[in-house]
Amino acid sequence: MAKYTVIGGKGFIGSHIVTLLKGQGHDVFVPEREVCPVLEGDLGKVIYCAGNGDCAKSYFSVLEANTVLLSRLLQNAQFEKLIYISSTRVYMNNNSANEHDDLVVSNDDNRRLFNLTKLVAEELCLKSDRNVTVVRPSNVYGLALNSTLFLPSIIRHAINNGEINMFVAPQYTKDYVSVNDVAQACMWLAEHEHTDKQVYNVAAGFNITAQEIADVIQHETGCQIHWHEGNFPREEFPVTNIDKLSALIPAFKPQHVLDDLKNMIASYKNELAN
Repeated sequence: MAKYTVIGGKGFIGSHIVTLLKGQGHDVFVPEREVCPVLEGDLGKVIYCAGNGDCAKSYFSVLEANTVLLSRLLQNAQFEKLIYISSTRVYMNNNSANEHDDLVVSNDDNRRLFNLTKLVAEELCLKSDRNVTVVRPSNVYGLALNSTLFLPSIIRHAINNGEINMFVAPQYTKDYVSVNDVAQACMWLAEHEHTDKQVYNVAAGFNITAQEIADVIQHETGCQIHWHEGNFPREEFPVTNIDKLSALIPAFKPQHVLDDLKNMIASYKNELAN
């Protein structure tokens, strides 16, 4: 079994990766964030899940978590391989979402710092002389019922309050990928020998509208849906291409968010009943 170090292993994605690795018998080390810059000794295979997206209130932390800490590890740490988790948000308002595409950062995006720091981090990975693979997951969901993530939040509101407020247009569309699929893909890529200096999208490969999500939640809970009009930010997401990952790992068969939504709702109802 291999040795793994999971940076950010107590977070939503990282904790699922840790559980998967331990379940397969690997030796897993989850360092506290404050000691990460000075980690010593052989870290084995590193999966970098640390990140911050609060560009309004914690912009310096966004830079530190997404880029600076990674830079220190690339320069100083001893490891066999590193998987860096970026984001398909870098494709927002672009015409397509392939790993080799030129990318545009929108001037009117109030979270452009997130995209910029992720792209800088990716470039550091690709420019370094280390064995590094970049992973770009789409919008990650999972059974985290107390989470502030979009899907768990609206499920809670639907069940607890009998209504949900949607502050996006019904046709707003994104790709949603299960945290289980992301964890599995990261482990596969960490174990594969020929992914050095490569970027891989990890996604469902199809977009789902806000209307489709609302319809499932309404059907399963009987809640009311309130669509709020407004000047929504310009966020258009092209369909994420997953051909590269599927060709490398034919076993990658992503879950479907609408099917999983039903299971998430049933799990939340069951938790309330107990």
